[in-house]
Amino acid sequence: MRKDQIFVLLLVLLLPMTGCFGDVVGDAQADDDDDSEPEWNNDRGTGTMDWTLNLSENQWLEVKSAAGLLTTNPNTVDQELEQYSLIVYEIDGWVVGSGQFSPIFGGDYELCGIQVEEFCFSSDPQGNWFISDWSIIYRIHSV
Repeated sequence: MRKDQIFVLLLVLLLPMTGCFGDVVGDAQADDDDDSEPEWNNDRGTGTMDWTLNLSENQWLEVKSAAGLLTTNPNTVDQELEQYSLIVYEIDGWVVGSGQFSPIFGGDYELCGIQVEEFCFSSDPQGNWFISDWSIIYRIHSV
């Protein structure tokens, strides 16, 4: 009689959990696949940073990384090369850095080394530094 009571007790405890295992978990995972994220883009270049992006009013920008190789003291024995964070500048004044989302939908963006007021520079007018290589990893979301 004792074994029957244990069996009934196990049934009472396990029966409510029957929906927690098996196909139900598989269905939940299948639903997650339907919410696909946009693909990441990696644009790279050397020399002039000529990267631009024009988004429509139903799109917004996510920047994972924007970086360049800053060369200082070019044409000297003291030349140095270091990684430098770049910004993505929207022509109306919005700025998006690495690991950030654009604060607006749409817009016209360009990659910028150093921003001074409304001007964007990828090299020093006096020739003391320049961005030799650049990379931006981003994706475009639609709403």
